[in-house]
Amino acid sequence: MKRGVVLLPLVVALFFVLARALPAGSGPDWGVLNPAQKDASFVGDRSVCANCHPQYVESYGETLHARVFPHRGGADCESCHGPAGKHVAEPSREHIFSFKDRSVRPEKKNGVCLSCHEKGIRMHWKGSSHDVANLTCNSCHYVMEKRSPRGLFVNEDSKKACFQCHKERRAQLQRSSHMPLREGLMDCAACHNPHGGPGPSLLKTASVNETCYQCHAEKRGPLLWEHPPARENCANCHDPHGSNYESLLKIRPPFLCQSCHSVQFHPSNIYEGSKIVGGGGSVAQQLVGKACLNCHTQVHGSNHPSGPRFQR
Repeated sequence: MKRGVVLLPLVVALFFVLARALPAGSGPDWGVLNPAQKDASFVGDRSVCANCHPQYVESYGETLHARVFPHRGGADCESCHGPAGKHVAEPSREHIFSFKDRSVRPEKKNGVCLSCHEKGIRMHWKGSSHDVANLTCNSCHYVMEKRSPRGLFVNEDSKKACFQCHKERRAQLQRSSHMPLREGLMDCAACHNPHGGPGPSLLKTASVNETCYQCHAEKRGPLLWEHPPARENCANCHDPHGSNYESLLKIRPPFLCQSCHSVQFHPSNIYEGSKIVGGGGSVAQQLVGKACLNCHTQVHGSNHPSGPRFQR
């Protein structure tokens, strides 16, 4: 049995325990988020909401939130939309907190979600690039209907939540050399934490290399002979989002190698498509096969005593 299948019941159980520990009125200060709801009372009955919003209440009833919130003193819908006493007495949008209202600032909308979900993987949200860009939680998540198996994403495929903004990454995944996202073996969250992280570009780890080493541990070392650009940043040579060259390389060898090694050791003339530039028109054998990698096979580093040139 997969570990995720075993952990899911435990996660749901913990969710219920935490929910029971929170009283109905706990959470955001609704009078600050929406002054029109100041001093409003909690109705505490989902069926009252269903009188006017049956389509939403019915679909919401199938979600994890619908199973949890009734245990918070019966607040339920009001856990996210605030006390509905005034709204029921005088139905109007101003008497309820609406996530569709574009006049409500993003930090107020996110504050409602973060009142429960601020810890764990979301602890780096404040100040993250998505927070600074005024992205709201409901840009990627939808809580009123179960659209995805987990995560309450706006689409069944979590990657499409990212592709709403990162369209260039969607295009890169169509290249011949790509991470197995298209095949469904991983998703964007395998490397990135969209809620913020300790590394650049919302990476889950402190550096690009540490992220890559999660799967490519054999490249970590320690190594007797280290290749400086490889130890500095894997992205110096590879494009992790997709490439038309083998092994996600940014440029095919020997051109990639010659971006640094143009006059090293053996004659290393600049090569063009089929001939050596300035070499009298002879065919460049260095372009055959894997080019430089035909001899320098250990470009990530070597532990062989005779491997300073990464040939063994």
